[in-house]
Amino acid sequence: MKIIVIGYGRVGSQFIRKMDTSAHQVVVVDKERSVIERSKPPAGVRFFFGNAIDEDLLREAGAENADMLLTLTRDENTNLMIAQIARVIFNVPRVIAVVYDPDRESYFHEAGIETLGLTTTGADLLTALVAGAAQLAVGLGAIRPLPTTSARIPARPLEAHDGSFYVLVVGGGLVGYYLARSLLKNGHEVTIIERDPAKYNLVAQQIDCPVVMGDGSSLAVLEHAGAARADILCAVTNHDDDNLISCQMAKHRFGVPRTIARVKNPKNEAVMRRLGVDTTISATAAIFGVVRDLASETPVVSLGQLSSGTAGVMEFRVTTRSKLAGKKAGTINLPPACKMVAVVRGGEVLTPIDSIVLRSGDSILSFVPQGQEEAVRKVFA
Repeated sequence: MKIIVIGYGRVGSQFIRKMDTSAHQVVVVDKERSVIERSKPPAGVRFFFGNAIDEDLLREAGAENADMLLTLTRDENTNLMIAQIARVIFNVPRVIAVVYDPDRESYFHEAGIETLGLTTTGADLLTALVAGAAQLAVGLGAIRPLPTTSARIPARPLEAHDGSFYVLVVGGGLVGYYLARSLLKNGHEVTIIERDPAKYNLVAQQIDCPVVMGDGSSLAVLEHAGAARADILCAVTNHDDDNLISCQMAKHRFGVPRTIARVKNPKNEAVMRRLGVDTTISATAAIFGVVRDLASETPVVSLGQLSSGTAGVMEFRVTTRSKLAGKKAGTINLPPACKMVAVVRGGEVLTPIDSIVLRSGDSILSFVPQGQEEAVRKVFA
């Protein structure tokens, strides 16, 4: 079998030393190169270094043809994000993740992820599993069997109450503080969740709304903060994996209608949307997009998304340098499901557009499904 192990700490290193690495193709991914010095691996084990929530790194490590992936880091949310990428993006047949909070396990079981309660015998149980004694591992109660029924709660409809929403803000740093302050100023009800005691004390003294101390991805903390009646959850911590899991728990365990996640690494935006986050916001991607569009021969403006978050409307402006000038709109080949809906010329909306010859100064309004934005930009570039 080809086995990918995420995390070469105590459990990961013990597991690899105990297993017969000559009988399997074993790959390890860890953030730190120094782990090899702390625990010398057996011969034949390949290492990749970096953050394994990076889809490209997992692909480089061979996730596309892996038989099993075990994510054994000390950070539960990291484990759960990696496990979901392995199952959903790479279709790894068997995925096992270390989980410390049993209350959250059922959600991930439904996604086909087995969970391991980390104990001192964890490495032995994993070794037995790889050796073929899967029933032994399950029987000992360490690896939880997958369920046959769903415990997910359907999302409630998003409905404003007298023009306002109840918003949970996960993360009480500067971004969370200023977001909460703006929401309060505009008449919304807000509760902040912050796990760091120092940040909690600081923000609680500076803002006039409830502040809950705890992990914003914990079911107990979300329940205490009123997630069961929240309209929107905004996860704005500095960690993409924490933001993802907070959004997933809010949506699937409390039925929160809309989830929004701050994304530090713009490469994670598409993954997080595919894993169920309604809206992702990356400052890095936004700034890059502005610079790119300013440099384009066909300037682009994103006019906004549909309420479902599955598509948006983009405006492409035809300039004297644009390759679109002089072409009939109907001859432009767009990616599947994308559609030009109107041409705006001199303040007048022109439809139907297929026979319209585009001129400098025209604006083309296009319907663009989520994920197709870059492909459409290339057509109009």
